Amino acid sequence: MPTPPHGPDGGGPRPMPVDVGTAYQLWCGVLILGIVSTVTSLALMWRDRQAFVDLMMDQMSTMSGSEALTRDEVLALIPFGLGVAAVGSCVILGLLYLVVRQIRRGKNWARMLLTLVGVFMTLSTVPTLFGVGTGTGAESWVLGIVGILQAVLTVGAIVLMHRRESNLYFLRIPKN
Repeated sequence: MPTPPHGPDGGGPRPMPVDVGTAYQLWCGVLILGIVSTVTSLALMWRDRQAFVDLMMDQMSTMSGSEALTRDEVLALIPFGLGVAAVGSCVILGLLYLVVRQIRRGKNWARMLLTLVGVFMTLSTVPTLFGVGTGTGAESWVLGIVGILQAVLTVGAIVLMHRRESNLYFLRIPKN
């Protein structure tokens, strides 16, 4: 088990700054909202499965030289696809949580990785602010609101991870 960063005198672990603890909590909020987003997305896909099957049937009719699946076969594959999507989302969220835990231990690589992931997440939310791709229905509203809340929490966590006290903690620089 890795030990936390030590103080400048080499004795005892250096205390984690409050900003790093708060950033950890904000990242946990982002992950909880990720679970909400996953469940909502899966519910939306399940609700619109008939439209998806129609789209698949149209695409298969334009393909030549392949055996076409029947509508019932495509419809029977939907639960499997949703299961794969659910498991994939859980794996991604779990791996992200493992990285988030590392910021409490002062791992600079975790801070850098979370910064990159956070910037990507925040930039991918920008179209939602302008109503692009939001769709209709309650699920779409939930997904939009969750995306915006995730972006706000992510920006807050990134700022806190890069403040002066946090930098000293992650880079193991002695406090003056």
